[in-house]
Amino acid sequence: KKLAGAGKLAHGYIFFGEPQSGKLSFARCLANFLENGEFDFPKRVLSDTLVVNEDGKESGIDFMRELKSFLFQTSIVSKKKTVIIDEADNLTPQAQNAILKIAEEPSANALFILVTYQLNNLLPPLLSRLQKIYFGRVSEDEIIGLLVKEYGVNNKKAKELAGICGGRAGRAVDLLSNGLLAEARNAADNFLKIGAYDRSKLIKDIVEIQKEKPEFLDYFFEFLIVNLRKDPVKNLGMLKNCLNRLFLIKSYNTNKRLQLEAIN
Repeated sequence: KKLAGAGKLAHGYIFFGEPQSGKLSFARCLANFLENGEFDFPKRVLSDTLVVNEDGKESGIDFMRELKSFLFQTSIVSKKKTVIIDEADNLTPQAQNAILKIAEEPSANALFILVTYQLNNLLPPLLSRLQKIYFGRVSEDEIIGLLVKEYGVNNKKAKELAGICGGRAGRAVDLLSNGLLAEARNAADNFLKIGAYDRSKLIKDIVEIQKEKPEFLDYFFEFLIVNLRKDPVKNLGMLKNCLNRLFLIKSYNTNKRLQLEAIN
């Protein structure tokens, strides 16, 4: 914020860190500050900011030329023409090289922000040209404050969500409206409440849901591990077992039902 206010921002940044750690939200707040003078979530469309959710489908040279054209236009309100590319891990090498050419000869009013989880998926020359800022996990108190102030959540609910999101503010916000997350959380809670011999129906339901929505199984394991880590000494054996089963599912595409049944 100080650099932006003083007009000393770099021409490009890479925001990296775990998913849902606030990278994209911070980028939007920065763009809003440049355009409206408010370092907060933008409440309306930003005229000098282009946000791209990079899914790998539109990462050819023609697409990057469009971004270059946008960056080199004259700003309407902001001091910067800002391009934010979310999930930049999925950029093709051709698209990354196109960004690199822009970074090597940047326009004075251009700002490029790449949001990524894995730095290893970006080309070394691009990594060396853009400044890298790491976004780590934050405290439960900070997440509680965010939920209460920005989303009107009461303190009791905010504390509950902060305790299960693992220091990731984005995950806490998702829990407010993402029905699949809530369902996965309930499944994980019930999994630990009932005995191993009574889990057959629950496991069958989990497997059926993940056939339609593969991310459900990831959510389920995440909440299961969070619950077990509340008492790591008592749950050490089951925690190791759970992590091992998750590794096997992810690495070898083994039978998911059998792996879930083997958790005890």
